[in-house]
Amino acid sequence: MNKEIELSREMSLLSATMIGVGAMIGAGIFVLTGIAAGTAGPGLLLVFFLNGIVTLFTALTYAELGSAIPEAGGGYLWVKYSLPSINGFLSGWMSWFAHAVAGSLYALGFGAYFGLLLESYQISLLGLSGDELSKFLAVCIALIFIIINFMGASETGKIANIVGFTKIAILGIFIISGLYAVYNSPEWFSNFNPFLPNGFGGVFMAMGLTFIAFEGYEVIAQTAEEVKNPKKNIPRAIFLSLLIVIPIYLLVAFVSIGALDTDVPAWQFLGMHKELGLLEAARQFMPFGTFLLLVGGLVSTMSALNATTFSSTRVSFAMGRDFNLPGIFKKVHPSRRTPYSALFISGALIIFMAVSLPIEDVASAADIMFLLLFLQVNIAVIMIRKKFGKELEYGYMMPFFPVIPILGIISQLFLAIYMFNYSPKAWYATIIWIGIGFLIYFGYSLGKEKIEKGKIARSIAPGDYHVIVSLSKLESVEPLITIGAAMAKSNESEVVALHVIGIPYQTFLETGNQFIQDSQPIFEKAISTGKKLGAGVGKKIVASHNIPEAILDVARSGKSEIILLGGTERSLRGKIKQSIPQIVMESSDCDVGILFPKNFKNIKKILVPLGLGEHAYRVKIAEKLMAFFNAEITIFTVVEDKDSVPLAEKKQEEAVKVLNKAVDREVEVANSVEDAIVKRSKDYDLIIIGPSTEWILHDVLFGSLPDKIIKGANCSVLIVKQPEQRAESWIEMIYEKSRKHVMVTKKPVKLT
Repeated sequence: MNKEIELSREMSLLSATMIGVGAMIGAGIFVLTGIAAGTAGPGLLLVFFLNGIVTLFTALTYAELGSAIPEAGGGYLWVKYSLPSINGFLSGWMSWFAHAVAGSLYALGFGAYFGLLLESYQISLLGLSGDELSKFLAVCIALIFIIINFMGASETGKIANIVGFTKIAILGIFIISGLYAVYNSPEWFSNFNPFLPNGFGGVFMAMGLTFIAFEGYEVIAQTAEEVKNPKKNIPRAIFLSLLIVIPIYLLVAFVSIGALDTDVPAWQFLGMHKELGLLEAARQFMPFGTFLLLVGGLVSTMSALNATTFSSTRVSFAMGRDFNLPGIFKKVHPSRRTPYSALFISGALIIFMAVSLPIEDVASAADIMFLLLFLQVNIAVIMIRKKFGKELEYGYMMPFFPVIPILGIISQLFLAIYMFNYSPKAWYATIIWIGIGFLIYFGYSLGKEKIEKGKIARSIAPGDYHVIVSLSKLESVEPLITIGAAMAKSNESEVVALHVIGIPYQTFLETGNQFIQDSQPIFEKAISTGKKLGAGVGKKIVASHNIPEAILDVARSGKSEIILLGGTERSLRGKIKQSIPQIVMESSDCDVGILFPKNFKNIKKILVPLGLGEHAYRVKIAEKLMAFFNAEITIFTVVEDKDSVPLAEKKQEEAVKVLNKAVDREVEVANSVEDAIVKRSKDYDLIIIGPSTEWILHDVLFGSLPDKIIKGANCSVLIVKQPEQRAESWIEMIYEKSRKHVMVTKKPVKLT
């Protein structure tokens, strides 16, 4: 039985809300306010207001989808459910990177603020100063929050509550002090003239720069599987977090500019001090301003780091659970029940970027990635309503649909493109990261997800699946049905005899009806062979322009354990253009067997060659045939030297553990694996081998090992392949070949 691991629901509405508030009120308001003021001028007020509107478009989308599909992963899963699979992967890939980069920014913000605090009190830490001290402190705080998140979701929510309330209180003092200073300054309005010194271009650039300060509500969706009553509390938490944050941002922007009394325009003063602009403003009008803003900056960056560590972990956990990232990402700690592997890897990514990358340009890339992610989510909400609206149970549905998500798409695309004017490097970084994502998707994720879902689909009771036997030639019917009947009998299931009528692309598929009579002799022989063996044989005829795809489609439409096809000596010969059996073997979600009949007769002796690094799945296939034919099995391994014999014997011992009966085991020292197997073939009725694991160019030029065995053997050869044995990616192929090389060449240690 497949056991799905779920996260426990223990997070309250307050905790979920403060997670979102913590993600938004962080480095964005404390570190970026001065920089944004220098870019937009007093128009900083308009920046925050317009960003609030743009944010609201997508927040409504998140509220609706979060109430209908409350699962860990948020936007990544919604895009995955409704758009092509590449969009689902890239949305998760970009979301993971964007949250991790944001975490790096917040860690560095903490390092800068805490470093300034230490320097203010002349405290030396390991003799470090400047950037070195900031980076060291950034690593320390990142490690602390990795540990906090490892402790579990409940601890995460409690930390968010404490930190969130603390920084709101500090910003409240800042706002009240600023408003008091404005009230007592009759010329305060002059600080807002001119309102747009850099025009709307400065406003749009500042909107792109500060957008990261508004995306924290998205983190709430990452907690969906842990929130109590998510259908109601997810939308409430999203709206409450925005209701808290947007007014705070507007008031902070207003008093930061309006309460200053400087020799230069207030917005220029803030821009000159960049990330410390807000702190310098507090120094002028806030009691204990420097100290309190330092504390506020520290608390805010900590809360934002906590939230982004949480969310980057959840996104990578969801991608691992869906097989878009390696299985290590989906591991859950047995006692803490937290996704610790995803947490540690995401934490390492946060730390690595904090200490080694140009954080300003990469943070801008994070803005772009968030914009592109939200753009896809707005498309997803339209598609989900259209496809599944009647089936889903919504806790909240947005008004003015689909106008709101369309406005979100347009505004986010505009801001993302306009960001090129602010940071071309950010766009270059975005393109590179997405390019890497494409490589991982097509090189690993696409095949891996398909394989694992096929494995889950095959985890069914005996008798509930079929053995698909694809028949094309009359002479191969009896051998194929015989092998298929043996496999079906062991699982009390049925053999399905399949004949695909190939139709040229220039001809309509309906013309296949003219050739149905050609299938009759094949089916008659298949059914009669099945009766002799005591196995039921069903039949299926399909007309198709694409024979391999038709075979795969039949297998996918039912619960199929294995597809059997007939082969000739040319079927698997190394060549660029693949044969039908090769295509099926490379693309199938279930096991595939290709039988090369030669002197086929009653099977009494079966030879199963095993390499040093192989799994024992072929031994299980052999056991099914052994039980049906009352045959004998020999496990056979060829090694190059005597020193490898103990390792070969150990591998054989591991392989036969899955069997219920004793079998013969032999190890032979020989220079040529194929020659040793071919030599043995004269004493056996069937050889069961695996497919080639060599590079395609090697097989084209020199021929593969299976080719040579098929050509030289004196008996029938069955090539069997599991979908998970497929070369799932070029990365895994390099790793697997290296691993096998080490295993084969490693000499046993002799003890004296």
